[in-house]
Amino acid sequence: MLAGSGGEAREVGDDGQGLSAEQKLSLHAFYQARKRLRALGFLPPGRPRTVRPKAKAPAFSKLELLSPRRSGADFRLGLPNGLTFEWSGSELPSPVVDLLERLIQLR
Repeated sequence: MLAGSGGEAREVGDDGQGLSAEQKLSLHAFYQARKRLRALGFLPPGRPRTVRPKAKAPAFSKLELLSPRRSGADFRLGLPNGLTFEWSGSELPSPVVDLLERLIQLR
């Protein structure tokens, strides 16, 4: 507990910005003083820092490039990520329609 400027008791975990303003300290000076008081044992230790687990390394697949060849498809849709859809006929296949609907929703 710390005493505020009005004599009321405050919890140690209260807002540092408000406490530093009450004591007319810069926020940096306030945190440095709190750190020093903790090191001397006058304040309880702060909560431990959380350690985040490291992300897994991306898995790579072997990619084999074939020589380009012309397909007999009437239509070809190439996406920026390199994925290509090809189809023939007068109607769009349902997977292409689903893809286009999802891409429109992302915008």
